[in-house]
Amino acid sequence: MNPFRDAVVVVTGAASGIGRATALTFSRLEARLVLADLQEDLLAGVADEISSKGGLAQVFRLDVADPDRVGSFAREVLRRSGPVDVVVNSAGVLVLGETRLVTLEDFRWIMGVNFWGAVHLIQAFLPSMIERRRGHFVNISSANALAPVPYVGPYTASKAALTMISEVLRAETARFGIGVTTVFPGFTRTALRSRAILLADSEAGAAFLQRVRAKVKRGEADPFEVARRIPPAVRRNRAFVRMSRETFLLSWAYRFFPGIVRRVGRYAVKRTA
Repeated sequence: MNPFRDAVVVVTGAASGIGRATALTFSRLEARLVLADLQEDLLAGVADEISSKGGLAQVFRLDVADPDRVGSFAREVLRRSGPVDVVVNSAGVLVLGETRLVTLEDFRWIMGVNFWGAVHLIQAFLPSMIERRRGHFVNISSANALAPVPYVGPYTASKAALTMISEVLRAETARFGIGVTTVFPGFTRTALRSRAILLADSEAGAAFLQRVRAKVKRGEADPFEVARRIPPAVRRNRAFVRMSRETFLLSWAYRFFPGIVRRVGRYAVKRTA
Protein backbone atom coordinates (compact mmCIF):
# COMPACT_ATOMS: atom_id res chain seq x y z
CA MET A 1 0.00 0.00 0.00
CA ASN A 2 1.31 3.43 -0.98
CA PRO A 3 0.14 6.09 1.51
CA PHE A 4 1.44 8.92 -0.69
CA ARG A 5 -0.51 8.14 -3.87
CA ASP A 6 -2.41 11.35 -4.75
CA ALA A 7 -1.19 13.04 -1.54
CA VAL A 8 -0.54 16.77 -1.92
CA VAL A 9 3.07 17.53 -0.96
CA VAL A 10 4.40 21.10 -0.77
CA VAL A 11 8.18 21.51 -1.06
CA THR A 12 9.97 24.83 -0.63
CA GLY A 13 13.50 25.30 -1.92
CA ALA A 14 12.49 22.78 -4.57
CA ALA A 15 14.65 24.14 -7.39
CA SER A 16 17.83 22.38 -6.27
CA GLY A 17 19.58 20.28 -3.66
CA ILE A 18 17.58 18.47 -0.99
CA GLY A 19 14.37 20.23 -2.00
CA ARG A 20 14.63 19.02 -5.60
CA ALA A 21 15.57 15.49 -4.51
CA THR A 22 12.63 15.40 -2.08
CA ALA A 23 10.21 16.55 -4.76
CA LEU A 24 11.40 13.86 -7.18
CA THR A 25 11.28 11.22 -4.45
CA PHE A 26 7.67 11.98 -3.54
CA SER A 27 6.77 12.13 -7.24
CA ARG A 28 8.00 8.57 -7.66
CA LEU A 29 5.54 7.66 -4.90
CA GLU A 30 2.75 9.17 -7.04
CA ALA A 31 2.22 12.24 -4.86
CA ARG A 32 0.97 15.49 -6.36
CA LEU A 33 3.74 18.07 -5.95
CA VAL A 34 3.55 21.78 -5.27
CA LEU A 35 7.02 23.25 -5.84
CA ALA A 36 8.09 26.65 -4.50
CA ASP A 37 11.33 28.58 -4.96
CA LEU A 38 12.70 31.92 -6.14
CA GLN A 39 14.78 30.31 -8.92
CA GLU A 40 12.07 30.05 -11.55
CA ASP A 41 14.16 28.54 -14.37
CA LEU A 42 15.52 25.73 -12.21
CA LEU A 43 12.09 25.16 -10.69
CA ALA A 44 10.52 24.77 -14.12
CA GLY A 45 13.18 22.20 -14.94
CA VAL A 46 12.25 20.14 -11.88
CA ALA A 47 8.57 20.30 -12.84
CA ASP A 48 9.39 19.18 -16.39
CA GLU A 49 11.43 16.29 -15.02
CA ILE A 50 8.47 15.21 -12.90
CA SER A 51 6.00 15.61 -15.76
CA SER A 52 8.21 13.62 -18.16
CA LYS A 53 7.87 10.64 -15.84
CA GLY A 54 4.09 10.93 -15.59
CA GLY A 55 3.98 12.92 -12.36
CA LEU A 56 2.05 16.04 -11.46
CA ALA A 57 3.67 19.26 -10.29
CA GLN A 58 2.63 22.87 -9.90
CA VAL A 59 5.26 25.59 -9.58
CA PHE A 60 5.17 28.87 -7.68
CA ARG A 61 7.74 31.62 -7.41
CA LEU A 62 7.82 32.19 -3.66
CA ASP A 63 9.83 34.20 -1.18
CA VAL A 64 9.20 32.27 2.03
CA ALA A 65 10.44 35.23 4.08
CA ASP A 66 7.40 37.27 2.96
CA PRO A 67 4.44 36.30 5.19
CA ASP A 68 1.84 37.98 2.96
CA ARG A 69 3.13 36.16 -0.11
CA VAL A 70 3.17 32.86 1.76
CA GLY A 71 -0.42 33.44 2.87
CA SER A 72 -1.54 34.08 -0.71
CA PHE A 73 0.42 31.03 -1.86
CA ALA A 74 -1.25 28.78 0.71
CA ARG A 75 -4.74 29.98 -0.21
CA GLU A 76 -4.03 29.36 -3.90
CA VAL A 77 -2.66 25.88 -3.23
CA LEU A 78 -5.67 24.94 -1.12
CA ARG A 79 -8.01 26.30 -3.79
CA ARG A 80 -6.31 24.44 -6.64
CA SER A 81 -5.25 21.18 -5.01
CA GLY A 82 -7.38 20.79 -1.93
CA PRO A 83 -6.03 19.84 1.51
CA VAL A 84 -2.26 19.56 1.85
CA ASP A 85 -0.89 16.35 3.34
CA VAL A 86 2.84 17.13 3.72
CA VAL A 87 4.80 20.39 3.86
CA VAL A 88 8.57 20.12 3.46
CA ASN A 89 10.42 23.27 4.56
CA SER A 90 13.68 22.96 2.64
CA ALA A 91 14.40 26.57 1.60
CA GLY A 92 17.70 27.73 3.06
CA VAL A 93 20.48 30.30 2.68
CA LEU A 94 23.97 30.64 4.15
CA VAL A 95 26.24 33.44 5.30
CA LEU A 96 29.86 32.39 5.72
CA GLY A 97 32.21 34.31 7.99
CA GLU A 98 32.89 35.42 11.55
CA THR A 99 29.86 36.59 13.48
CA ARG A 100 31.53 39.94 14.19
CA LEU A 101 31.42 40.63 10.43
CA VAL A 102 27.76 39.77 9.97
CA THR A 103 25.50 42.80 9.49
CA LEU A 104 22.03 43.03 10.97
CA GLU A 105 20.71 42.93 7.41
CA ASP A 106 22.46 39.58 6.82
CA PHE A 107 21.15 38.23 10.12
CA ARG A 108 17.59 39.23 9.24
CA TRP A 109 17.92 37.75 5.77
CA ILE A 110 19.13 34.35 6.92
CA MET A 111 16.65 34.14 9.80
CA GLY A 112 13.90 35.30 7.45
CA VAL A 113 14.46 32.39 5.10
CA ASN A 114 15.73 29.58 7.33
CA PHE A 115 13.54 30.16 10.39
CA TRP A 116 10.71 32.57 9.64
CA GLY A 117 10.17 30.99 6.24
CA ALA A 118 9.31 27.68 7.88
CA VAL A 119 7.16 29.43 10.49
CA HIS A 120 5.24 31.23 7.74
CA LEU A 121 4.51 27.93 5.97
CA ILE A 122 3.50 26.27 9.23
CA GLN A 123 1.08 29.04 10.15
CA ALA A 124 -0.35 29.11 6.64
CA PHE A 125 -1.14 25.39 6.39
CA LEU A 126 -1.64 24.34 10.02
CA PRO A 127 -5.28 25.52 10.37
CA SER A 128 -6.47 23.36 7.48
CA MET A 129 -4.51 20.39 8.82
CA ILE A 130 -6.08 20.81 12.25
CA GLU A 131 -9.52 20.96 10.64
CA ARG A 132 -8.82 17.67 8.85
CA ARG A 133 -6.96 16.26 11.86
CA ARG A 134 -4.29 15.11 9.48
CA GLY A 135 -1.01 16.38 8.04
CA HIS A 136 2.75 16.40 8.45
CA PHE A 137 5.53 19.00 8.50
CA VAL A 138 9.11 18.11 7.56
CA ASN A 139 11.65 20.75 8.55
CA ILE A 140 15.14 20.47 7.07
CA SER A 141 17.49 21.53 9.84
CA SER A 142 21.24 20.84 9.86
CA ALA A 143 24.00 19.12 11.77
CA ASN A 144 25.03 22.67 12.67
CA ALA A 145 21.99 22.87 14.92
CA LEU A 146 23.42 20.10 17.12
CA ALA A 147 26.67 21.79 18.14
CA PRO A 148 28.41 25.16 17.68
CA VAL A 149 30.37 25.32 14.42
CA PRO A 150 32.58 28.40 13.89
CA TYR A 151 32.10 30.75 10.93
CA VAL A 152 28.44 29.88 10.33
CA GLY A 153 26.89 31.59 13.36
CA PRO A 154 23.70 32.98 11.77
CA TYR A 155 23.06 29.73 9.90
CA THR A 156 23.60 27.69 13.06
CA ALA A 157 21.31 29.98 15.06
CA SER A 158 18.56 29.77 12.43
CA LYS A 159 18.69 25.97 12.28
CA ALA A 160 18.77 25.64 16.08
CA ALA A 161 15.66 27.84 16.28
CA LEU A 162 13.98 25.75 13.59
CA THR A 163 14.80 22.58 15.51
CA MET A 164 13.25 23.85 18.73
CA ILE A 165 10.06 25.18 17.12
CA SER A 166 9.72 21.81 15.40
CA GLU A 167 9.89 20.02 18.73
CA VAL A 168 7.37 22.38 20.33
CA LEU A 169 5.02 22.04 17.36
CA ARG A 170 5.28 18.26 17.49
CA ALA A 171 4.14 18.26 21.13
CA GLU A 172 1.33 20.74 20.56
CA THR A 173 -0.20 19.22 17.43
CA ALA A 174 0.00 15.50 18.20
CA ARG A 175 -3.54 15.54 19.60
CA PHE A 176 -4.79 16.72 16.20
CA GLY A 177 -3.13 13.83 14.38
CA ILE A 178 -0.42 16.06 12.91
CA GLY A 179 3.18 14.91 12.73
CA VAL A 180 6.45 16.86 12.66
CA THR A 181 9.83 15.51 11.56
CA THR A 182 13.15 17.34 11.79
CA VAL A 183 15.91 16.27 9.40
CA PHE A 184 19.59 16.85 10.22
CA PRO A 185 21.72 16.54 7.08
CA GLY A 186 25.47 16.63 7.38
CA PHE A 187 27.71 17.71 4.50
CA THR A 188 25.56 17.29 1.40
CA ARG A 189 26.25 18.08 -2.24
CA THR A 190 24.00 21.08 -2.76
CA ALA A 191 24.37 24.60 -4.15
CA LEU A 192 24.00 26.11 -0.66
CA ARG A 193 27.69 26.83 -0.08
CA SER A 194 28.34 27.86 -3.67
CA ARG A 195 25.60 30.49 -3.35
CA ALA A 196 26.62 31.53 0.17
CA ILE A 197 27.41 35.13 0.96
CA LEU A 198 31.14 35.18 1.72
CA LEU A 199 31.79 38.07 4.09
CA ALA A 200 34.80 40.33 3.69
CA ASP A 201 37.93 39.01 5.43
CA SER A 202 36.27 35.63 5.96
CA GLU A 203 38.63 33.52 3.84
CA ALA A 204 39.66 31.87 7.11
CA GLY A 205 36.09 30.66 7.51
CA ALA A 206 36.05 29.17 4.04
CA ALA A 207 39.38 27.47 4.73
CA PHE A 208 38.10 26.12 8.04
CA LEU A 209 34.99 24.58 6.50
CA GLN A 210 37.04 23.13 3.66
CA ARG A 211 39.32 21.46 6.21
CA VAL A 212 36.32 20.07 8.12
CA ARG A 213 34.78 18.72 4.93
CA ALA A 214 38.06 17.04 3.99
CA LYS A 215 38.08 15.24 7.34
CA VAL A 216 34.58 13.83 6.88
CA LYS A 217 35.55 10.31 5.87
CA ARG A 218 32.37 9.53 3.98
CA GLY A 219 32.53 12.76 2.03
CA GLU A 220 29.49 14.73 1.02
CA ALA A 221 26.20 12.87 0.78
CA ASP A 222 24.04 12.93 -2.32
CA PRO A 223 20.79 14.89 -1.77
CA PHE A 224 18.82 11.78 -2.66
CA GLU A 225 20.37 10.02 0.34
CA VAL A 226 18.58 12.59 2.47
CA ALA A 227 15.38 12.65 0.41
CA ARG A 228 14.83 8.88 0.43
CA ARG A 229 14.69 8.90 4.24
CA ILE A 230 11.89 11.47 4.37
CA PRO A 231 8.82 9.47 3.18
CA PRO A 232 9.45 6.60 5.65
CA ALA A 233 9.94 9.16 8.43
CA VAL A 234 6.62 10.80 7.55
CA ARG A 235 4.85 7.45 7.40
CA ARG A 236 6.17 6.45 10.83
CA ASN A 237 5.96 9.98 12.26
CA ARG A 238 9.59 9.95 13.33
CA ALA A 239 10.73 12.96 15.35
CA PHE A 240 14.30 13.05 13.99
CA VAL A 241 16.23 11.88 10.96
CA ARG A 242 19.99 12.06 11.58
CA MET A 243 21.67 11.54 8.27
CA SER A 244 25.19 10.36 9.03
CA ARG A 245 27.45 8.85 11.64
CA GLU A 246 29.24 12.18 11.89
CA THR A 247 25.97 13.97 12.62
CA PHE A 248 25.17 11.50 15.39
CA LEU A 249 28.66 11.76 16.89
CA LEU A 250 28.54 15.56 16.85
CA SER A 251 25.22 15.55 18.68
CA TRP A 252 26.45 12.96 21.19
CA ALA A 253 29.75 14.76 21.82
CA TYR A 254 28.14 18.14 22.46
CA ARG A 255 25.49 16.62 24.70
CA PHE A 256 27.90 14.77 26.98
CA PHE A 257 31.20 16.64 26.50
CA PRO A 258 30.29 20.25 25.65
CA GLY A 259 33.51 21.64 27.12
CA ILE A 260 35.65 19.54 24.82
CA VAL A 261 33.62 20.55 21.77
CA ARG A 262 34.01 24.23 22.70
CA ARG A 263 37.77 23.86 23.15
CA VAL A 264 38.07 22.14 19.77
CA GLY A 265 36.15 25.00 18.18
CA ARG A 266 38.39 27.64 19.77
CA TYR A 267 41.52 25.76 18.74
CA ALA A 268 40.29 25.37 15.17
CA VAL A 269 39.52 29.08 14.85
CA LYS A 270 42.87 30.08 16.34
CA ARG A 271 44.73 27.75 14.00
CA THR A 272 42.80 28.90 10.94
CA ALA A 273 43.05 32.61 11.72
